Amino acid sequence: MSKESQRIGDVLFKLRKEKRISQDMLCLGLCTKGAFSKFEYGERKPDRLLLNTVLLRLGKNPDKMATILTAEEYAYFVWKKKVLTAVGQQDMSALKRLLEEPEAERIVVHEGLQRQFLYQMEAAVAEHEEQDMEKCILLLEQAVELTMPGIRQNSAERYLISVDEMRLLLNLARYLIRGEQKDEALRMLLNIVAYIEKHYEDYEAKVKVYPMGVKLLVPLLLEQKRELEGAVLCKKAVELLCWQGVLYDLAELMELFLVCSEGLPRTEEIVRYEKQLWALKEVYREFGGDGYLKENYLLSYSNQEMYLLDEVIRRSRTAKELSQEELSEDICTPETLSRIESGRRAPNTRNFRALMEKLDTGLDYYNGELDTDDFMVLEQELELERAISLENWQEAHVLLDRLKNQLDMTKSKNQKVMWAKENCILFNEGKLALKEFLKDCEKAMGCEEGKWREEKFWKQFFTRYKVTMMNYIACIYHIDHRLDDAIFILEQLLKQLRNSNVKLVDRYKSSVTIIGNLSAYYGESGQLEKCLELCGIGIELCLESGRGLRLGNFLTNKAEVINEKAGGTTEKSKLYLKYAYYISDLLPAHRTAAYIADYYKLYYEANVIWY
Repeated sequence: MSKESQRIGDVLFKLRKEKRISQDMLCLGLCTKGAFSKFEYGERKPDRLLLNTVLLRLGKNPDKMATILTAEEYAYFVWKKKVLTAVGQQDMSALKRLLEEPEAERIVVHEGLQRQFLYQMEAAVAEHEEQDMEKCILLLEQAVELTMPGIRQNSAERYLISVDEMRLLLNLARYLIRGEQKDEALRMLLNIVAYIEKHYEDYEAKVKVYPMGVKLLVPLLLEQKRELEGAVLCKKAVELLCWQGVLYDLAELMELFLVCSEGLPRTEEIVRYEKQLWALKEVYREFGGDGYLKENYLLSYSNQEMYLLDEVIRRSRTAKELSQEELSEDICTPETLSRIESGRRAPNTRNFRALMEKLDTGLDYYNGELDTDDFMVLEQELELERAISLENWQEAHVLLDRLKNQLDMTKSKNQKVMWAKENCILFNEGKLALKEFLKDCEKAMGCEEGKWREEKFWKQFFTRYKVTMMNYIACIYHIDHRLDDAIFILEQLLKQLRNSNVKLVDRYKSSVTIIGNLSAYYGESGQLEKCLELCGIGIELCLESGRGLRLGNFLTNKAEVINEKAGGTTEKSKLYLKYAYYISDLLPAHRTAAYIADYYKLYYEANVIWY
């Protein structure tokens, strides 16, 4: 078996050894030691739910890897999101209807984790229909015992706790509060928050649980007149959410901070929070954010890009102009391949890897942007992405050089990704000519001499890397005053994403980039209705995903188009720009905030005072 084919096993083994964690401790309540050994050796594939739990127990965020799912697996995750949304909206009729659907009992992911989720849903029904807190507590205690046996009687330090398991414990604490067992809940929450602060090293994993823990803990502290302690915790949670650009729990925690600060002098920070909170709540109200971001102790956002197995194989085969008979030769029967491509059957691990190799996709079930077994490298690659998006070129160079030193640069995948990021940095610094950057990007995508205009080019499967490269090309065409070409490429990319059975929110990073640039280009080209439509989709995508860094851009585009359509300034556009400024300044998207401030002074109010 090749090194590439067991990449996820290498990652798990290396992380476990670095942290000096035994297999027994890591797999507690999840699987046997023998089964986990097969995962590490690449002999078996852990399902996505199990893998995510293991990575999160290791303190790492699985969102750093794209994952290939079967149609059946993806159907389960779509169903689960609907269930959680129904709980958040307290729609018990929808919840009970969903719990009767086949996905509730069909075992397509880890059975214990699936059963744990169903216990929580039963508790949600008991909470809303019976108001029976004792029953809710009992159901959640059963759920806890499935993967964390004995944790209520033992110290949490003896356990490795994933994000979903931590949210389960926090939900149990919430029921203890509602059941008037506040002293026990307070002890439990103080221990949980301390555990998260000590053990959750990855900020993207920490942001999924720490704010929720603080949100439950601070009201108990307020009852004990511990306002200052509550304010400190709220501020830490808000700063964590803002740094990661996450919207979940943000408004509630800002409100709690203001409550904790009522007896304190009105500082500049308090004034800023008040205005930023106003903007957040107004956007939620107008654009339905409450439908996604309403208080929900079970819903944990995910930023993991998903691909569907049948789509990857079918589109890759079509792009290579192979028949099913040609692709399946020496791997499986054409009939079996037909069932795989229609989503009715999943290939075994050997056949999957043989198909990926024959199609030359470079993909495995779990895929980082880089070919590495060092998870820290994937984390640093995300830091590099953030530096590029914030146009912090000095930091970007430092991170780029560090990554090059840590990677095996003889690997083709690493060469391509690092080359693309380096050229992007150099181009934006003015150190790489536009024509040269364009030529290199077109060569990397095999679309020299306008091959991207051909229908055949768009038959391939577009991974996140390919979407990024084509977005580069579109941006270069835009700078080179080839706006029609830029729009065409982005329209084709968006068409590819929309034609997939994977929702846009499940390919958030790819989708939001394309929609953001395309909406702006529509505005420039005078296609104002198309621009407004895409801005609306972009805003909804930000709210549904719980990610807000692009929210200010979409609100700004919307305001500008409203002005242009009206032939002058409107109160609505002024309001959207205020929303956009305060939200961008909060999250922080400072470049966007600075643009809005300048635009507002130029067209609306020269002496505007934001705070």
